Amino acid sequence: MNRHARRVAWVSVLAIAGFFALWLAIDRVLYLQQGVQLRSLYQTYTDYQEGKAATRHLALDNHVTFTVLDGPADTTRAKLLNKLVDQQRTIVGHTTTMQVNGNAEQVYVGRQNEVFIGVWQRRASLLSVAPAVAWGMVAVFALGLIALLALMRRRHRYWVGHLAKMTGNLARIQAGGVPEPIILTPDSPFLAMGKQIDSLHAATKELRSNVEMRQATFGRLIDHLPLGVMLLDADRQVLLSNQAMAALVGHPIQETKHDYFDDIKTYRLARMIEHTYRNQKTHHKELTMLNTQKAVDASVIALNRGMAELQVLVILYDVTYLRQVEQMQLDFVGNVSHELKTPVTAISGFAETLLAGAKDDPKTLDQFLHIIYDESSRLTQLITDILTLSRPDSGQAQAKPVAVADLVAEALKSLQQPIADKQLQVKVAVPQDLTITTVPAKFSQVVRNLLNNAVFYNRQGGVVTVAAKADEKNLHLSVQDTGIGIAENDQERIFERFYRVDKARSRHNGGTGLGLAIVHDMVQQLGGEITLESQLGVGSTFKVTLPLADLPSFYKG
Repeated sequence: MNRHARRVAWVSVLAIAGFFALWLAIDRVLYLQQGVQLRSLYQTYTDYQEGKAATRHLALDNHVTFTVLDGPADTTRAKLLNKLVDQQRTIVGHTTTMQVNGNAEQVYVGRQNEVFIGVWQRRASLLSVAPAVAWGMVAVFALGLIALLALMRRRHRYWVGHLAKMTGNLARIQAGGVPEPIILTPDSPFLAMGKQIDSLHAATKELRSNVEMRQATFGRLIDHLPLGVMLLDADRQVLLSNQAMAALVGHPIQETKHDYFDDIKTYRLARMIEHTYRNQKTHHKELTMLNTQKAVDASVIALNRGMAELQVLVILYDVTYLRQVEQMQLDFVGNVSHELKTPVTAISGFAETLLAGAKDDPKTLDQFLHIIYDESSRLTQLITDILTLSRPDSGQAQAKPVAVADLVAEALKSLQQPIADKQLQVKVAVPQDLTITTVPAKFSQVVRNLLNNAVFYNRQGGVVTVAAKADEKNLHLSVQDTGIGIAENDQERIFERFYRVDKARSRHNGGTGLGLAIVHDMVQQLGGEITLESQLGVGSTFKVTLPLADLPSFYKG
């Protein structure tokens, strides 16, 4: 039985008890009044009998019976009265109720000259005295009780309904929804609670908005971090990850919770994570990812140490480029040492030979001096190229108008001898009026090195084609040769320093292996780009695109 049912039961019991208490009170009043009336009748009877012979039994019209105990008890009332007097000697002057032939009668007991007299009358009750009033009271009580129960039910539905709505509103607020509007009167007991719920909704809405904004900001921050980030819970489930982590593991990472083994395929990294879970200590190593072959600096950090909800944060920093740069630096140092050692060794050796006596032979002296001169020139060119690559741009060079056709002609003029030796055909398709604003020294380096490359690596009797044109935004320069060409697997590295497709032939031609690296750096400094199209044994075409207007700001006057 619920609380409301118990309340209804108690109210009903108390109402019925009150009704019967009222009914009994009325009957009690009638009993007392009837006792007074019987006493009055007794007094009248005794006054009336003073001058006449007493009668043992007298019945009046108002259902009043007199019984006189002056001899043997021969009637029912006389027997009852006799028994009553014998049992209660103090009954004289009082009234009591007795059952006579199945009916309740009220008797007043008096005594006159040692003779007991009983005045009998049927017991008065509300139902017998005023039946209409009695049934009216029953009807009024029943209607009142029904009205009371109906009011209680209505009140209960009012309370339960409002409490249910307010409980639902609290659940909606907790779930992030909008509470259902409730109309409350100014005297409603729920008015204060309704205002508190509205205030709670407003505060929760603002709090959720702030949390969502911070979460979105944090998500954007995590997504734009160059570090790979992954957060794991105590069950080794992925709670959070970013795009950098997906790029490092080599596939997209699900946003829903899942086991980290679905993403981490690198054994060493998985082992670090497991050690962190077991020991609750931070681990740090540099390793190579299995799927992407990227070198990463991995840190696995234990969060909430000593607590049941242990979390593990995995941070991967891509150091592939740094390792490549380090390797390039090592290669550069090794290549520079090797390239410098060759001419220096030659110069030292021939000089030592001359000092040992070869200088006395004019023919040998002349030959060795030419060799020393060629090697020293090669050494000078190598040092110049290295300085060109390593010298930072001071920002003092200013962009100036440059006639492209004149610059190409000047570069070809310095190559007349090797062009004649190889019997090369040179085709120039550059408009005479083509002028661009650029840094002359850098643009000259680009043109000269590309032409040197096209001449020295061309075949005997080949063709060199130089073309240039300009559109609204860019200058397009191409240098094409019919030389040895470049294999596809070498094309990605052709702009690296000291990289040669044919190392023996490069040294024979006097190349340093830095020409295309210089071209690449100069083009980048001028804000342009260079591409290569080549086929092994057919030839190569280098295409340079330079902006006409958007030079870097430090080149503008």
